Amino acid sequence: MQKQAVIVRKIERHSADIVTVYFTLADGGVLAYEAGQYVTVYFQDTTTPEGKAYSLCTAPYESLMGITVKRIGEYSGRLHDLKVGDAFDISSAYGFFNPGHSRPLVCLAAGVGISPIWSVLKSELLRDASLSVHLFYSNKRAAEIPHGKVINQLVASRESFKASYHVTGEATVPGAMRQGRIVLDECVGAVEDACYLVCGSVEFVTAMVRGLVVRGVEQTRISTETFFES
Repeated sequence: MQKQAVIVRKIERHSADIVTVYFTLADGGVLAYEAGQYVTVYFQDTTTPEGKAYSLCTAPYESLMGITVKRIGEYSGRLHDLKVGDAFDISSAYGFFNPGHSRPLVCLAAGVGISPIWSVLKSELLRDASLSVHLFYSNKRAAEIPHGKVINQLVASRESFKASYHVTGEATVPGAMRQGRIVLDECVGAVEDACYLVCGSVEFVTAMVRGLVVRGVEQTRISTETFFES
């Protein structure tokens, strides 16, 4: 894939180990992409010069592109250490996570797995403000939910958009949240005739998809994206 230089324009820190890096093309432009796609990030002086893939959390209509990253390995560590004005290379956007039609959405995300889902939600709700959407979002800590504030702002402005937060790493949580894992019986049927978007770790995606299928959801209505620890 052709490499393109980008410049960091903003860094948003969600927690000690999760950041969103916002950038534009070096000439100030924005890459052409579809909601839910990802790019390969390149750092040549690493053990993986072929690059690593990261989903875009931004939507095509936004002025900045962004990727939300958890510090785990070499590449994510390099991204965490970037500062405004720094440069790095990316590929063209690719991927087919977005189902690409007007059916309602049920979204299941864990941690930084919110990235492509958030991109799709923003795009679809801009296209159709009345689209029925229910997001089920799992995180370890209630105070460290990537994009939580802006998700709530969009929920407040769209009657058809609902978000349920699940916190797995704390014994007590704020009243508006649920302690424990996502309950799939609540997800199935939350929105009629829905497509399901699932993104998170291998374990999370595998468990969610198996659970949905057992509950009668056709696999053709499930789109998945898996985040690997690197």
